Amino acid sequence: MTAQAQTEPSSSPAPASAEYPPATYAWFVVGALSLVNMMSYVERQILTLLFAPIKRDFNLTDTEVSLLAGAAFVIFFVVFGLLFGRLADRGNRKRIIMLGALFWGLATAACGAAQNFIQLFVARISVGIGEASLGPSALSTISDYFPRHKLTRAISFYTGAQYVGAGLALVIGGLAIHLVAQLPPIALPGLGVLRPWQMTFVLVGLGGLLVLIPMAFVKEPARRGVTRAATSSGAGRGEMRAFLGANRRMIFSHFAGFSMSSMLGFGVVAWTPTFFIRVHEWAPQDIGYVYGGILAVMGGAGVLAGGRVAEWMESRGVRDAYFLLPMISATTTMVLFISAMFAPTAEIALGLLVCSTFFSSFPVSLIMTALQAVAPNQLRGQLTALFSLVTNLLGVATGPTVVAMLTDYLYRDEMAVGWSLATASAVITPLVVGLLAVGRPGLRDSLERSARQHEAPAA
Repeated sequence: MTAQAQTEPSSSPAPASAEYPPATYAWFVVGALSLVNMMSYVERQILTLLFAPIKRDFNLTDTEVSLLAGAAFVIFFVVFGLLFGRLADRGNRKRIIMLGALFWGLATAACGAAQNFIQLFVARISVGIGEASLGPSALSTISDYFPRHKLTRAISFYTGAQYVGAGLALVIGGLAIHLVAQLPPIALPGLGVLRPWQMTFVLVGLGGLLVLIPMAFVKEPARRGVTRAATSSGAGRGEMRAFLGANRRMIFSHFAGFSMSSMLGFGVVAWTPTFFIRVHEWAPQDIGYVYGGILAVMGGAGVLAGGRVAEWMESRGVRDAYFLLPMISATTTMVLFISAMFAPTAEIALGLLVCSTFFSSFPVSLIMTALQAVAPNQLRGQLTALFSLVTNLLGVATGPTVVAMLTDYLYRDEMAVGWSLATASAVITPLVVGLLAVGRPGLRDSLERSARQHEAPAA
């Protein structure tokens, strides 16, 4: 997969005076990339609605099944993310994305062929390898289609797709559960009769390949914001070390703060459906429809709103909006979410989740926009991949497991999953706010340094 991606010629740097592509086409590119991003989250998160049957069929604990949602996906996602980040800075980004999407779609379908925990674990690893190709190349591509003052809005649209995808994973999962229940048993040679949850993986994995159609019409853009002469080999490790050293305060607070935030976010998304299934006795497909709809609509709306609010704050002289707005939204989300976990009825809990989901998604586009805004072009893919390494190891890999371990080992009662979610929120959120507060001066310095470098002519 990677060798073929490298053979495609990389785009050359654009002259400083070159015009950006037409806005209509640029937004088409954002739409095509957003569809791929949305589908990646559908295939990443579909597992969370299938916890119960997988746990039953393979005789697993909450902690073990959480490893499938977190660690199994992340193990090679972060390793290959560094490779794909390097390729994104010197190769054809469109080709990388398309090959990666093909690979992870087939890997998702392969989850449906798993006959035991180990096989499913390996299949989930393969999904992670494929999805590692998307982030660095997609964000780098978008950054070359839009000028700086329009970048936040474009990235907010792209990153908002992940909430839509996470929500659709639950909706599609609920529909698939209902659909496969109406179908006659399907037997595959050597595998026997597929269980309903296995058929769900197959349908989602193969159906997701349709997102490759609009990607075929995406053009590789010329690279912009290259602060040194571009070469086919991209930026060296020394240049990355120098960049990280010069921006260490901003990078530390960004990586640490948003990794902790991701830990909480992925833990919440992974276990909230189970909370309603266990505590409020909802059917899996019903909570899939409702909570999936909340994630898709309110999460996506929150991402777009967060981008617009950040633009408004910047236009009024708030130079550290990328950190200040997430601090405000995280605090608001904590109050709403903990209240939802102790609400007397499911309906009140869902109402509070509508609000908490909206505010929790405010920072999503700002996380990546901040990195794209401070990094030169030839480091953007690698910096995105490095952030992905840290946030996935600290966040995605551990978030579902942290909640599961609180349930298994602190409260020792699977009915206490709501307590586990509330405890995680109450402990992690203040850490996130504190880390971002420490990094606000560093963010302002990094943005000023980047603006000076982009104004200077390339060597």
